[in-house]
Amino acid sequence: MMGRSRRFKICFVAAALLLASETAFAEEWWKDAFAMEGSSPCDGNDSRVTFTDKSVEMWEVGCTIDKVQKIKGLDAVILDLTCSDDTDSVEKRRALLLKLDDSKILRYPENQVLQRCSELEALGSKP
Repeated sequence: MMGRSRRFKICFVAAALLLASETAFAEEWWKDAFAMEGSSPCDGNDSRVTFTDKSVEMWEVGCTIDKVQKIKGLDAVILDLTCSDDTDSVEKRRALLLKLDDSKILRYPENQVLQRCSELEALGSKP
């Protein structure tokens, strides 16, 4: 018969695995290259923004991600960023990314709807 201590450990490990897999899945949707909805394909597109687990790269600005905060109950994350441009000025920024139903994302405070570059390229290649 399994003791109370052993059952607790099994439940704890199961809960940790479920939480870890949910968190990993929830964070994946925003890690990609995007551009403004309906714009031209991403090559040479100045609205292109690429999100990775450690950085955000835009046309003239690069940012490192200091903190990622998932919003409970929503497909949304808050990114705390340290950004710099070509003039070596550094500023702190915060961005909210909200996953929309059609696999696009809303980026705030810019209030931009972003579409995956892969989708824009597929639309651009249709005759």
